[in-house]
Amino acid sequence: MRAEWLVVTGCFCLSVALLEAWCLTAVRNLHVAALKRLFPDSQQLLRSHIDYLMMTGLLFVSYLMFRQFGIVPPGALVAAACAGSIMNPGAFLAMAIAPRLGKTPPALFGGIVSVSFVLTTTGYLGSAWLIARAALAAG
Repeated sequence: MRAEWLVVTGCFCLSVALLEAWCLTAVRNLHVAALKRLFPDSQQLLRSHIDYLMMTGLLFVSYLMFRQFGIVPPGALVAAACAGSIMNPGAFLAMAIAPRLGKTPPALFGGIVSVSFVLTTTGYLGSAWLIARAALAAG
C-alpha cells in the first residue's frame, strides 16, 4: 500500500468529521428529533468528531514527513495507520448510535476495538520511529 493512501484516508476522515459536525449541530443546537433518535449519545458523537479530526492531522503530517525525508514506508505500516484511523473514531460513532455498546460491549465489538487500537498504535508508532530515524540521519 502506497503512502498516498494516508492522504486519501485523511480526506475520508475529514469528510466524516465535517458530516459529524453538522449532525452535532442538528442534535445539540437545532434539536432535530430524527437525528436525536439516531444519535442518542451526542457525547460519543463529539468524541468521534474530535478523533476523526485528530486522525486527519496525523495522516496528513505522516504523509508529509515521509515525503520530506524521502521515506517509502512499508505497505503494512500505511495499511495499519489507515485502518486504525477509520476504526478508532468509528467505535465512538457506533456508541453514539448504540450507547449500550459502551456499557456492556459484546465480545465482537470489544474485539474490533482492540484490533483498532493495535492497528493505530502500530501504524503511528512505526511511522514515528521511521521519521525520527530519518530526521537524525539528515541532521
